[in-house]
Amino acid sequence: MATKSIIVTGNAAAATPTVHAKCSGPKAADDDPVSPFSAQLRCACGHCLRFAAAAVVCYSFAATAWRVRHDPQDLAFVAAAASLLAALLACLRRAERLAPDSPAAERRRVQAAVWALSTALSCAFAYRVAAVMPPPLAVLVWCMTAFVGLVGLYLLVLCRDQQYQALPDDDAAIASDRKASAKISRTDELV
Repeated sequence: MATKSIIVTGNAAAATPTVHAKCSGPKAADDDPVSPFSAQLRCACGHCLRFAAAAVVCYSFAATAWRVRHDPQDLAFVAAAASLLAALLACLRRAERLAPDSPAAERRRVQAAVWALSTALSCAFAYRVAAVMPPPLAVLVWCMTAFVGLVGLYLLVLCRDQQYQALPDDDAAIASDRKASAKISRTDELV
């Protein structure tokens, strides 16, 4: 991790706070001495929220596994659902880190993995829900699950990367958008 060191001189304004490269957001204005600290605070809050969410999920898994410890089928379902969810979150994290200029084959593999894991998780829950439903509602549950899986297959796997191709190449359109947003006065923003 790259960090900036603290430079302490006679002038207190020359101190540069330690900023981790992973957490640093957009560059702040030089005249705003609080911005680097607020970026660190946002980074720390983000890490705390992720840790808290992971702790809640782990506690929920442990409590559920403890309740169903005498039924091997239920215990297997809980373990499979937890492992599928963990793998899905890892794949989603990987997908978020992919850049638009990353190889298309890599993006397709990650998207296919996300689809496969989410479909498996949906089918596992549909199986459990359909088991306690009357037959007509069980068919409806499976139809909805199949529909979601097929739409996900189309959007994540079969559909080409149009999100990267749809980015505007026209600098004039971007400049006109900036001019239009610059015309808004501060009093209009408050209303």
